[in-house]
Amino acid sequence: MKKAFIMLPLAVACASQFAIAATTDAQRLAQLEQELAILQEASTYDSLSDRMSINGFFTGQMGVANNDAGYGNRPGVEGYTSDPNFSLGSKLGLQGTFSLTEQTKIVGQLVSRGADDWTPEMEWAFLSHEFDNGFTTRIGRLRVPLYMYSDYLEVGYAQPWANPPADVYSIVPVSSYDGIDIIYDTDLGDASLSLQASYGHDTDDAEHNPLGVDVKFDNTIGFSATLSYEEWVFRGTYFQSELKSGLIKPVDHDGDPSTPNVGSLSSLQSFEDEKAQFAGVGISYDNGSLLAISEYTLSKVEGGYSDTESAYITLGYRIDAFTPYVNYSFLKTTDNEDREGDVHAETALNWERTTYSVGSRYDINSNLALKLDVTYATDFGDTDGALPHSIDNHEDTIVYTVSFDAVF
Repeated sequence: MKKAFIMLPLAVACASQFAIAATTDAQRLAQLEQELAILQEASTYDSLSDRMSINGFFTGQMGVANNDAGYGNRPGVEGYTSDPNFSLGSKLGLQGTFSLTEQTKIVGQLVSRGADDWTPEMEWAFLSHEFDNGFTTRIGRLRVPLYMYSDYLEVGYAQPWANPPADVYSIVPVSSYDGIDIIYDTDLGDASLSLQASYGHDTDDAEHNPLGVDVKFDNTIGFSATLSYEEWVFRGTYFQSELKSGLIKPVDHDGDPSTPNVGSLSSLQSFEDEKAQFAGVGISYDNGSLLAISEYTLSKVEGGYSDTESAYITLGYRIDAFTPYVNYSFLKTTDNEDREGDVHAETALNWERTTYSVGSRYDINSNLALKLDVTYATDFGDTDGALPHSIDNHEDTIVYTVSFDAVF
């Protein structure tokens, strides 16, 4: 009995130690579980950040002309006048990419343009999947791959000019479409070949074209091929579409009485499944110092709308951070006889002009460039040179442009 009383304090002390140890283990386990949850959450965030990327681009541009002819980036649509314009060529864009898997991703590009009062517009919104055999398929809103710089059409920093040559890049009124494409990339020895087939549709809004009517591009199908070999790139493109138009809307043209209301043209009352075709070839050479780019295009539209021929050639040379360049281009309609006798149609849809540009790009740093450009449009023949305002005696026009282009 006495021995039992002697052992009791020792038992109580041991029990207390076991209880303290058990409590400490439980706390440690809870702490470990909390730390594990934090690590898992951080791992999830790291995984998402690895799978997602967001980039952006910005162009701040000022342009002014020596008169009010209205030379711009699309025939018949208001361009630069003698009043300095800070919105026509300015834009802000964001592009996001989210990788669902290593081969599947979602891409979106949102662009706000000063010319559209900075209203955001979705230029890209597609799902792409890359197969193991060199094929890639994309579905959603895609860029129409008509030109050498189509994929970088909005990204001024990726281009040598202040603006792409309008005599070529303004012919097709739509730059994106809703549809699908298939791309096949393969290596041919030291060269690489990219083939692309596209199908879809889009609408050219009345507010953005000289016709004053919504024009639908249905059943648009096209093919393009790009061959790259060392410093050379060769490209060919063919597209065709069916045009349908909505109701004719009045066009004000800022009350200018000398400019006809194109919406009233008898030859353009409507498009009813008229066929439109576009073909282009391009070539570029870039060895790091010398830069040469040239494209040639033909377009044909059934009915009274303009068929065109256009081309440009650009030569530039990099001197440290400077890239001075010169550009020559032309645009002319090839079906003027189809509008013979229709004065309004001849005025609005017969085009002829030659354009000369000289400018320079200065790379301020790795993501910011300053560009200066002087463009001279002349040789209008018996036309208004695809300008929205008639100038007495078909007066030439000069446009001065300053542009800041950035990517981030």
